[in-house]
Amino acid sequence: MTLRPVPPARWTGAARLFSLSLVLLFSGGCSPEVENADAYQPARNMEDYRALSRFFSELDQKALAAERKAAGIKKSTKPTKARLFGFDVKKARYDRDYIASDEGLALADSLLTYQTPSGGWSKRTDMREPRQPGQYYGTEKKYIPTFDNNATSVQFWVMVNACNTTGEARYCDSASRALRYILLAQYPNGGWPQTFPLRGGYHDDITFNDDAIANLLEIIGVVAQGDARFAFLPEQLKTWARDSLRRALDMLVATQVKVNGEPTIWGAQHHPLTLEPTSARAFEPAALATSESADLMLFLMTLENPSPPVRDAIDSAAGWFEKRRIDGLRYRRGEVLPALMPDENADPLWGRFYDIDSNRPVFGDRDGSIQFEIEKISAERREGYAWYSERPYKALKEYRKWKQ
Repeated sequence: MTLRPVPPARWTGAARLFSLSLVLLFSGGCSPEVENADAYQPARNMEDYRALSRFFSELDQKALAAERKAAGIKKSTKPTKARLFGFDVKKARYDRDYIASDEGLALADSLLTYQTPSGGWSKRTDMREPRQPGQYYGTEKKYIPTFDNNATSVQFWVMVNACNTTGEARYCDSASRALRYILLAQYPNGGWPQTFPLRGGYHDDITFNDDAIANLLEIIGVVAQGDARFAFLPEQLKTWARDSLRRALDMLVATQVKVNGEPTIWGAQHHPLTLEPTSARAFEPAALATSESADLMLFLMTLENPSPPVRDAIDSAAGWFEKRRIDGLRYRRGEVLPALMPDENADPLWGRFYDIDSNRPVFGDRDGSIQFEIEKISAERREGYAWYSERPYKALKEYRKWKQ
């Protein structure tokens, strides 16, 4: 039986009817205004992938325009801004008692109103209060769905919790649509952009930064390996997830940066075609990225029977981290210098970015300048960015267990 969501009760009249047309669109029915999205499968070449991106962009925009027309609104307004999403992510994701409560169910229903017709969610948006018909899906200018700042992955897990706790079709279908969106957003070579549909610039790069891909790999990995929480998913999506994981692992092996033929770790983002490390914002140079690489390493160690190339990637990353650990210093973020203070009890540190050629920590500023000493960047960037990380220490501790 096909699970179909119930549009939120707060949406009435024409807006509710339009929401229902989107339900039909994604559950195998048809809509007179847009092409049936079920005809699309994960793209095998970039021409098809770009066509899919254009289709989803038009789908989201047409849906918003139809909502405005139905509600008699000429211009969309923005929802309330929040640092993340305005709710306790850990509780909404893991706590079954909470999600079954009136507050939890109200939150889950509110999240449904922010899910785009393409299947994703925004970032920096307070999602505790339902989105109104005709309102933007997020607070960003020229918004499109994203994987940045934990967006889409967080909402997916909340929907999974709500689905397994309540059995309500609307939550199960929302999780299925989100997974389908994630699978379709994957590049043919196995990577993911920061946002999909594509929006240009560094957003189109294969984005490890801020764990965008690590979050997606966690989802794909557990689905592909048969986690019981996903019994509600259509078999097609499970099959796609297994293929997605295979391509993602090939991509991770291919993007692990080699210096003089020796594998190191990964960049914060990589070019979607050449796979070379790339820069992003002015203060984020093309460099080796330690926090993101540590989380990729942690993910790879969760795999059942990893292939020899994957095992080699894990070993190489662990070896690189061991050689670059900084012991006996504590990182002090902010304007006060020096940034590193002696502390014999501190956990090991690593710079956030390392120069690819010299393996030295590097620090960027808003003017695009790159320094090898943190004291030489502006006070604003010292305060506004975490330039050292303890994350590889967790990866190394797990690595010792994994090797046993």
